[in-house]
Formats: sequence, C-alpha cells, structure tokens
Amino acid sequence: MTDKKFIVLTVFGNNQPYLIADVCSAATDSNVNIVAVEQNALHGLFIMFMIMEPIDPAEAPEEAYLRLKERARKLPLDVNIDLVEAPAAMRKVEKKLQVFTIIGRDKVGILKAISNALANFRVNIERMHHLARGELVALEMLVDASDLRELTVLRDVIQRTCDEVGFDTIIQPDSPFRQRRRLVVFDMDSTLIAGEVIDELAKAARVDDQVSKITHRAMAGEIEFKEALRERVQLLKGLPVDVLEEVAKDIELTAGTYELVTTLKAMGFKLALISGGFKFFADRLGEQLGFDYTFANDLDIEDGRLTGKVKGRVIDREGKGQIVQELARKEGLTRDEIVAVGDGANDEIMLKNAGLGIAFNAHELLKKVADGQLTQSNLLGLQYCLGATDWTSAKSQDD
Repeated sequence: MTDKKFIVLTVFGNNQPYLIADVCSAATDSNVNIVAVEQNALHGLFIMFMIMEPIDPAEAPEEAYLRLKERARKLPLDVNIDLVEAPAAMRKVEKKLQVFTIIGRDKVGILKAISNALANFRVNIERMHHLARGELVALEMLVDASDLRELTVLRDVIQRTCDEVGFDTIIQPDSPFRQRRRLVVFDMDSTLIAGEVIDELAKAARVDDQVSKITHRAMAGEIEFKEALRERVQLLKGLPVDVLEEVAKDIELTAGTYELVTTLKAMGFKLALISGGFKFFADRLGEQLGFDYTFANDLDIEDGRLTGKVKGRVIDREGKGQIVQELARKEGLTRDEIVAVGDGANDEIMLKNAGLGIAFNAHELLKKVADGQLTQSNLLGLQYCLGATDWTSAKSQDD
C-alpha cells in the first residue's frame, strides 16, 4: 500500500484585499479539497499555509498538483507548492495537548528561553502565535506533552524560566471547555484593588501594626482566616461609619482592572466578586464595575459605629469554595466553565473549585495549587487566556 500524499501550498507576499479569496478560488478551481489552513497578516505581510488533497479519491494527487501549480502562477504572491508523502498524518495519534499562554512586557530572549526549556523535556510546539503585541505581549503555544508522565515538573520549570525573564505563564489543557468558560470569580483585596481595605481601616483606628501582623499570618496560612478576621474586626470597634465612606472613596483599582472587566463583559462572561473583606466595600466596587454577583463579610454597625463583630455567614477559605459551587449550580455551569483569581491562602479552595485557577501576585501556598500566575503589572493578561486578542480588547474599550 502506497502512502497517502498531500499537496502543500505556502504563500507569501504583501497584504492586499481579496488575497484569501484568490488563493481559495485557485484551489477550488483545481478540484482539490482544503484539509487544513493557517493564515496571518503580520506587519503588512500576507502568509498562508494549506494542506490539500484531490476531491476525487480515485484521482492521482500528482494530477491535482500540476493543475494547482498552473493556476497558482496567476496569483500576485510568492507561491510554493509541494507534493508530500504523509503516512503519519493518516494515523490516529492520541496527544496530550497543553496550551501555554506567556504574558509580559516585550523583551528579547523570551521565545528562546521557553522553546529551549520545552525541548529539554522533549515537548514539541505544535502551534504558536501572538495574541497581543503592544506594551503587553501575549504569546500562545500549543504543545504536545505526550512523552511526559507528569506535567507538574514541566509547569515548575516553565514558571521558573518565565520568572527569570520577567514573564508570567498560565498552563491549561487544550480541552473543549477552554472555549466554553462562562464565569470568572475574583478576590477583591490585593487583586482587583490595590492593597487591603482592612489595613486602611486599621490606620484610621490607629491599630495598623496589630492588624498588619494578623493579616500577614492569615495570608501566609499560619492561622485560620476566620480567627484572623474576628481578631482584626474586634480591633476596629468604635470606628465611625464616616471613616468607611472616606476609605471607600480612596480605593484604587489594580492597574488593568477596569480594562480587563470591560473586555470580559463584552465577551459575555458573568463576573462575581467573592471577598473575605467587607460587604460595605465589595458592593460599591461590584456596582462600579458592573459585576453580576458580590459576596463579602458584613460588618455589624450600631449607632453609626462598628461594634467589632461580623454579622451572619463568615466568608473564609471554605466559604469562598462553597460560593463557587453555589454559583455553578445557579448558572448551570460545570467546574470546567469557571475561572477563579485570587492572591492569598484563603483563596485556595476557590481556585481548586474552578476549572482554571489563577494566582495573582500571590503567596507561595496559592501558587502551588494554581494553573498559572500573574503579577501586579500583568492582571490584564488574564483576558488572553480566555479568548481575547488585541482586536477584542480594543473593540470592548471603544464600546
């Protein structure tokens, strides 16, 4: 049995209108079927790659190849056409495909560092393209990790490699759910907003040193969040509500928050804010940004002052995870259709209960359970892991 042959066409030239139509017409008029195609326009240049076969299975590929060569001469481009034996293309091979999204400020050497790291693990890059090329660069790689028994080591090496060159990386399986995600849940303090609201309240109450020590221990997972919350709120007893209003006015969004939220909403995502902070501030932020859901701890207030207690359900590590599950049921979503972003130990279960968990400027404990991490300057890069491109984000800002 002879190996099957494919006709492979590569096209290169200056970009101009109707080139794709011209190339496809040449293929159709040559009675060949397009099996696969990749096309891009970069910096005014037109690039296209096609794999084709005769429409009639009984026809020899050589005849279709000659017809296509003749018609391709009329194209206003540099065209190369080959006849390639492709037995491997006809075998069904199960692959362990992973998507690496590399995000950061443009820098020479990032592609070399990543590709070398992958080569050392015998991981093949199947496809690679830029999602963004402006001030923030986003590069997506589809890789075949079939030869690896355990992905964890590769994830660690890629993350360390990116750390060395100042980039972030998010790794996710190339599954159908990657294109079907519908809900993104965020932590608030030190994620969507800069800093911790409770630290600002503590300054006003002149207990910032005590509160800061408790916060640090809680974020590092040294004490239970619920205990830390009660201790800190007790220190705020007697603080006037007017102070809360002033703190709310001075809250600063993390760089990229507004642009990210605007783009995700334009893409049709539902957004939820699940905070271990305070409802007084979360509700205002949720309304400002147009979130669909907000959840946070409710400060008890009597006669215009804090009582030093928390009302109702305490949203801690377990509470955050439960809320993700509740939202999944309410929205009719599977775990794989949910994305979670947080920075501290109390976000661990929230990230685990989502199909894609992102550690933002996070403590080491959270990085270990996350699918990837983003740093303070790269929050906006999340959109490129969820299907956005330069064009998508630019359009959402215009709207």
